[in-house]
Amino acid sequence: MNQDDLKSVFCRVESLQKQVVENLARLVEIPSIAGHTEACRTAAAVTAEFCKDAGFSVEVWEGPGAPALFAEITAPDNSPTVLFYGHYDVQPVEPLEAWVTPPFKPTIRDDALFGRGAGDNKGQFICHIAAVKALKETVGCPVGVKLLIEGEEEIGSPHLEDLVTTNAGRLSCDVVITADGPYHADGHPLIIFGVRGLLFLDATISGAPQDLHSGSSGGIVPAPTHELVSALASMWNKDGSVAIPGFYDDIVRPTFTEGSLAAQLPYPNWTEEEASVDGTLPPPWTRLMFEPNLNIAGLASGYSGPGVKTVIPRHARAKIDVRLVVNQDPHKVYASLRRFLEQRGVEASLLAAVPPSWTPIDTPLAVPVQRAIEASWGHSPLLQPRLGGTTPDYVFTRTLSVPSLLVPYAPADMHHHAPNERIPLEALHRGVRTTAAICVELSNLSPRLAGTTKG
Repeated sequence: MNQDDLKSVFCRVESLQKQVVENLARLVEIPSIAGHTEACRTAAAVTAEFCKDAGFSVEVWEGPGAPALFAEITAPDNSPTVLFYGHYDVQPVEPLEAWVTPPFKPTIRDDALFGRGAGDNKGQFICHIAAVKALKETVGCPVGVKLLIEGEEEIGSPHLEDLVTTNAGRLSCDVVITADGPYHADGHPLIIFGVRGLLFLDATISGAPQDLHSGSSGGIVPAPTHELVSALASMWNKDGSVAIPGFYDDIVRPTFTEGSLAAQLPYPNWTEEEASVDGTLPPPWTRLMFEPNLNIAGLASGYSGPGVKTVIPRHARAKIDVRLVVNQDPHKVYASLRRFLEQRGVEASLLAAVPPSWTPIDTPLAVPVQRAIEASWGHSPLLQPRLGGTTPDYVFTRTLSVPSLLVPYAPADMHHHAPNERIPLEALHRGVRTTAAICVELSNLSPRLAGTTKG
């Protein structure tokens, strides 16, 4: 296909803008918070409806969790196949009072659509559906396209690995593209070549069967809050490094090319302390992409209401998350962390474990994606070796053994996982253009290069 074909497709994309916004608003109305079964089923059904309208053959794959949607357009002879991944489940909406408009009442203001899931991830995966519709209604879809839209990403995709393993043949492709997360804070588009992994766990200590009077019992009975805080504090050394034995074992350091690309990335609005301009810490991008991190995500115990209540709380609980880097095994790290906490009287239980994932920077499949971004954005993307966050990318790079690239369509200030989530209308329409351009550029890839990864 040539540039005239792409111009024709872009014209059709422009004419579909109203429908794209209406479809997204319909999806955002559905309160498909991860774990809410009926709402998730509704979101899957509505997404299936949109896919059928775009010309896909569609299947809803049932399983022990929320249903996953599989949609397909068969590849023309000797053409590659691209798999687009996304998720229709969303984060909880609290604190509700911080929303300007209700989270499940999609609202357009300031040239953006506001509502839970607008940016993460309904507004991004809907771009793929609309792009294929534009292609089929103009020049035809020049490549095979598969969609995998799941409903458990926000809780760690606990059933996705089994789903992908069982359906590996159906999901066979040459490359996976995920539009999720934000593009760079300065407005640059990104191609991201991997993600950090994730551990999430509960840590609890219990004491007496009920809260006790701190004057009558203080100093003579166990104090769960004090014990938990002390145990949590011991997880770090004085220099800020993690004190868990074996925590840094098995880490694969970045290649020279990866390190160079990280050094070239512009800094967002980090403070001097965060950027460590005096050199006492590695640069922020190095810490976010190539180093693991341990974090206390939540802490709850005792009384925190107004006034005074002098008690020794009967139990204390913390939520802990760990970001993992290439070659770290989440279950091995969890075993070390659990052993460390249990030695200090803390009971630990695993809630989520997602391995890290990466694709080599020099994969030939990145070249057509880069050209597509240049055509749809008007300038070249930044190449980012890793995402600081986590997606279930490993099911593609490990289970399917194909390259996987993240190409975010939403801005850094989309407020994902926070009140007043949004996606600018221009970002939405540019995302449709980008997916369409990716399909066109992949069709120009030589069969030899495309065939190196398909299977």
